[in-house]
Amino acid sequence: TEAELHELVDAAHDAGIRIMGDFVVNHVHEDHPYYSNNPEWFNQGCLCGSENCDWTEHRLDCLFSSYMPDVNWRERNASEQFISDVIWWMETFDLDGGRIDAVKHVEDLAITNLAVRINERFETAGTDYYLKGETAMGWAGHNLNDNANEYGTINNYIGPNALDGQADFVLYHAVVDNVFTSGNMDYAHLDYWTARSQDQYVEGAIMVPFVGSHDVPRFTSRADTGTSDAWNQWVEDGLPGQPGIDGPYQTALQAYTWLLTTPGSAMIYQGDEYGEFGGADPDNRHMWRNISNHNSRENSIMENISAIGQLRFNSDALRRGTYASLSNGTDTIAWSMTTESDQAVIAMNRGTTSAEFNLLLDWVANDSLNGIVMSDEHEFTLPPHSVAIFFPENENITTPPVEGCTDANATNFDPLAEIDDGTCEYQEPPQEGCTDSTATNYDSLAEIDDGSCEYEEPPQEGCTDAEAINFDILAEVDDGTCEYSNPDPDDNSSNDTGNQTDNQTGNQNSTNSTDDNTEDVNTSCNAPDGTTYEDGETWGKTCNTCSCENGEIICTTEVCDSTIDDLERTQGGFSFLTGAAIGFIILIVFAIGAVLIITQSRRD
Repeated sequence: TEAELHELVDAAHDAGIRIMGDFVVNHVHEDHPYYSNNPEWFNQGCLCGSENCDWTEHRLDCLFSSYMPDVNWRERNASEQFISDVIWWMETFDLDGGRIDAVKHVEDLAITNLAVRINERFETAGTDYYLKGETAMGWAGHNLNDNANEYGTINNYIGPNALDGQADFVLYHAVVDNVFTSGNMDYAHLDYWTARSQDQYVEGAIMVPFVGSHDVPRFTSRADTGTSDAWNQWVEDGLPGQPGIDGPYQTALQAYTWLLTTPGSAMIYQGDEYGEFGGADPDNRHMWRNISNHNSRENSIMENISAIGQLRFNSDALRRGTYASLSNGTDTIAWSMTTESDQAVIAMNRGTTSAEFNLLLDWVANDSLNGIVMSDEHEFTLPPHSVAIFFPENENITTPPVEGCTDANATNFDPLAEIDDGTCEYQEPPQEGCTDSTATNYDSLAEIDDGSCEYEEPPQEGCTDAEAINFDILAEVDDGTCEYSNPDPDDNSSNDTGNQTDNQTGNQNSTNSTDDNTEDVNTSCNAPDGTTYEDGETWGKTCNTCSCENGEIICTTEVCDSTIDDLERTQGGFSFLTGAAIGFIILIVFAIGAVLIITQSRRD
């Protein structure tokens, strides 16, 4: 993310590391909006490297791939957009320079325009922004005339209003595989072409020597005599495995000692510092292996490269000195790096036997890497496959102790560190929390369930009928448990009347039952109206008759006259209103009779 990139750049700057952007200005992907929205910004050319489409002859209009449209820098809108993009990245993220990709494939003036605009925007305050180009050329032969065009093409883009330097492709192709990985050419060849890089480029150019890149298989795989598949690109072709012999790592020590102690801004391709193995692109872009997975050979090469890097950091001669040959042979070489106030001598022996050196020096010192002793006559012996770096004793240059994390339990443990610098980082303990996605407090980041899951309370069940005797005011769901008391007395009075004949005689209470005689609960019957009938007892129900037989109610099933049903709304008797009317009439008759008796007695 943008924030993470800011954080990375800030951390690098705090550590004294400068960050360069990698800017591809020659092509885009066919899905890029620049191409879909502005097709006129792009060339319509042949495929680079195909028949009748030479990389150099068609450098300005050929396509790297069919899906990578080639930018036409003669289109002003296109050139302005790409220049503005580069400036935005450098300014937004406080970058310290840039690598410009595929330089020779854009218009010659394009690089000048880009460099001038960057200088105007950033360097007016005195800060120098390093611009390095990639102009892929080769090594054309053993003499300078054969390589005049190679040097010339690269130089064409270097200058005050252009690039500060370029990748040194001529030196790379002359020595890296010819001398180091294959061993086909000797150290005299290495010495000669190293010196040519100091006098064939534009004065003041800061060139970039390298031994590995994203364009080629890993250095240790190329140097492995036990493999024939180092150049394979795809897994199905069979990629090279980890070297199982010392040779590739011994060669890497020679190559990286040379790289870090000769002029220029040395470039180490990520992972080569510990001897990562692998085939060509895309395999050479795979992720680093964790340091805990490095073997002893890889740890050794990393320790040596780190130590040489520390010597370079502390020596002005190694960083900015002038190269001078002291001796060379088939398997041995020595050179000096000198500034006005500093000097260093480097010696290498790639042979299988020890080698004697006798150098013309005016000072004596011991090797700063392995303590190899130089005599007063400037003689010393290098063991097989070894290197040495000497500084004058008055320089008192020593390799400072390597700082880093010394705790083997840390995720960033550095086996090369001698002093713990407090930077150890540890694996975060697994995050605890609720891992049940159905819980109300489910934590998607939790890795271990800590028993804290909480769930929605289920709806409370109970009787929700307010008329019931066990009505539960808190219940949300009725669970069918409602219970009810006997029906209202008014209903009982009509139901306790037995039948019409009983009521007509005025014997309203003749059928009322009590619960006093309920000893034999197995044979009595409970009617729906709450009345209890003893075994064998009968009662009327509208036009039908019911009886209690051994605890079971049995009723006749005659179809009743509807008028009766209308008048009698309860089981087995008159309605409440009918009973009340009869009672009222009886009361009036009783009253009239009482009056007549009183009157008669007065007369008497």
